[in-house]
Amino acid sequence: AHGVGLGRAGRRHAVRRRPAPGQAALEVLALVPLLLVAALLAWQLAAVVGAGMRAQERVRAEALQAGAAGGGVRTLGAVEPVPGLLPGVRGMSIRARAAVRAP
Repeated sequence: AHGVGLGRAGRRHAVRRRPAPGQAALEVLALVPLLLVAALLAWQLAAVVGAGMRAQERVRAEALQAGAAGGGVRTLGAVEPVPGLLPGVRGMSIRARAAVRAP
């Protein structure tokens, strides 16, 4: 059997081979595109969450002003653009709505 030898007590054990020089560097280079894609996805997710939070804050501020003005039920909305680096994400926006009932 190739790669198998007898140990001191006559048991078989696997013979360890040293990796080829530079193999680790090639493996790291192979991971670079995956790491870039993961970083872009994380950045895009952070951009979407940030845009959602900004839209929610704008609607809350408008709702507080509308509530102070009084006068029945009003529906308010805000649209916040999402910055995008990934294909297919450009032009995306987050919408937030709130209904305010004021006496």
